[in-house]
Amino acid sequence: ESIKTVLRSPENRILIKRMLIKCADISNPCRPIEQCIEWAGRISEEYFAQTDEERKQGLPVVMPVFDRNTCSIPKSQLSFIDYFIIDMFDAWDAFADLPNLMEHLNNNIKYWKGLDGRNLRVLRPPPE
Repeated sequence: ESIKTVLRSPENRILIKRMLIKCADISNPCRPIEQCIEWAGRISEEYFAQTDEERKQGLPVVMPVFDRNTCSIPKSQLSFIDYFIIDMFDAWDAFADLPNLMEHLNNNIKYWKGLDGRNLRVLRPPPE
């Protein structure tokens, strides 16, 4: 009933639509682990290329953490999750009940923490 009350207001409907778009845009940590890893790699490579190009052209480096020689992908993922994802998706889950997304998020946090705890900077652990 409270959701119906919230949805009656045109302003609230617009806000919810904006939240949905933003959540969809940054939802990678809420995907199944294999998709999360794949897209974390693609996004990281995009940022590495940007940093490489900025250095090549003598421009200020916008994201120095994305130096491909020193970046820890697990640390970058955990920082992104801590800064943007957790609070946003906790709130969204409280509103819309999204247990699958939250389970993926928790699994992905454990995965990245596991790599970080082993001081690995890569997407996947080395073969045993």
